[in-house]
Amino acid sequence: MRNAQGKAISRTTGDRLTAPPRSKSLIASLGGRVMPGLRRIYSAVLVLVAWEILAIAIGDSLFLPRLSKVLGTIWAMLVSGQLAADSTVSLYRSLLGFVLAMCLGVPLGILMGWFKRWDDFWSLLVSFSNPIPKIALVPLFLLWFGIGETSKVAVIAAGAFFPILINTYAGVHSVNPILTWRARTLGANEGEMLFKVILPAALPSIFTGARLGMALAWVILIAAEMVAAQSGLGFRILYGQQMFETNVVFAGLLTISAFGFIFDRILQVMSQKVCGWHFRLSHGSEADN
Repeated sequence: MRNAQGKAISRTTGDRLTAPPRSKSLIASLGGRVMPGLRRIYSAVLVLVAWEILAIAIGDSLFLPRLSKVLGTIWAMLVSGQLAADSTVSLYRSLLGFVLAMCLGVPLGILMGWFKRWDDFWSLLVSFSNPIPKIALVPLFLLWFGIGETSKVAVIAAGAFFPILINTYAGVHSVNPILTWRARTLGANEGEMLFKVILPAALPSIFTGARLGMALAWVILIAAEMVAAQSGLGFRILYGQQMFETNVVFAGLLTISAFGFIFDRILQVMSQKVCGWHFRLSHGSEADN
C-alpha cells in the first residue's frame, strides 16, 4: 500500500517538475496569436511612422503635413459632421454603382462564358469598349444624364462593370470539364448546369472581379465628384486643394483608403465563407508542394 502510494506521489511530483509553468504557456499562447497580426500590419505602421518623421524633417505643411495634423483634421471633420455627410454621399454613390455593375456583369459574364452565341455577339463589343478610360466618360454622362446622381452612379457602374464581367467570364471558362461531364451524365438540364455546377465553380473568380470592381468604383467616384459635385469625399479633396489645405486633401485620401480597405476585407471574408472549398484546395496543393 505504501509502495503504491509512494509511486503515485513520485509520478505526481515528476509531472509537476516536467510540466511547463502556466505563465510561460500563457505567454506562448498569446504570442502565437499576436505575432501573426503584427506581421500583417507592421508595414503600414512603418509607413505611418516614416510619414511623421519625413514631414517633420521637411517642415513644409503645404507640401506634406504631419500625420498627427491630418488625424486632427479628420477628428475635427468628424466632430463637425462634415466628414460623416461627405462619406454618406460617397458611400451611396459608390455602392449603388457597384451593385449595378454586379447585376449586369455577373449574368453577362456567365452567359458569355457558357453560351457560344452570347460570346460571339458580345466579345468584340467588350474588347472594343473596355480600353476606353472610364474617367473620360464623366463629361459624356454629364451631357446625357445631367449633374445629378444618375450621371455619377452610371460612370461608377461603367468603371466597375468590366473587371466583374471579365473575371466572371474567365471563371466560367476555367470550370473543370469533368464536373460538367458528370452533371451531363446524371441528366442535368441547362438551368441545373448553370446554377448547380457553373455558378458555384466560378464563384472564386466572381469574387476576385468584385474586389477589383469595388476598388475601381472608388477611383471613378472621386473623379466624378471632382468634376461635378457639391458634396462627397472627392469634392472635399478638391476643396482642400483650392484652399491650399493639404491636410484636408490627405484627410479625404485616408478616408477613401479606409473605406476601400473595409469593403475589400468584407468581400474577402465573404469569398472565404462561400468558397471555402476553393481555399482548402489551394492550401492543400501548397502543402503538397
